Amino acid sequence: MIFTLEAQTRKTVRKSDLTKLRAQGMIPAVLYGPNMDSLSISIDQAEFTRCYKKSFNELAFYELQLAGVKYHTILKDKLVHPVGRHILHIDFMVVPATAQMEFEVPIHFNGEAVGTHEGGFVDVVHRTVKLVCQADVVPDGLDLDISNLRVGESLHVSDLPKGPWTIKDHEEVTLVVIHAKKAEAVAEPKAEPAAKPAEEK
Repeated sequence: MIFTLEAQTRKTVRKSDLTKLRAQGMIPAVLYGPNMDSLSISIDQAEFTRCYKKSFNELAFYELQLAGVKYHTILKDKLVHPVGRHILHIDFMVVPATAQMEFEVPIHFNGEAVGTHEGGFVDVVHRTVKLVCQADVVPDGLDLDISNLRVGESLHVSDLPKGPWTIKDHEEVTLVVIHAKKAEAVAEPKAEPAAKPAEEK
């Protein structure tokens, strides 16, 4: 998934400059990468938030347009306000198309496991996996069909689809397992209070 964003060069020196910038609806950011100096930039907060919300379950690339130059980047880091939860700062890293890099991509669990009809439930252990590949061939995610899983069965990294990438996670790492639901404890009937002996006349 690729998003295009307009970026602007920023010259902020004091903390008050950053506060003023954010008040104008912009997010301060840094753009960096191999063979280039780091650039202080800013991007529109509303536009970035819209794109970011769409990429929660996908690997996203951001094409930054800055002074007539296009930069192919990934979101490397972000600073989030501890209370308001809005984004305060972003780090974008330039990704050369042919460079071998490590990416964390989501796993898409497809289908309805047979085990859910046997009284079991799906336990997803890992939702992402780390790949090493070129940026121009990295997948948006890896599909994993769980429809044939029965109670007690599981799928591992070794079951993921193969491609022009290397998976860094060990092949025996469990990704999803079907557990049997625990039997509900049967409540024991409360003992009736002992009858009081009849008073002697």
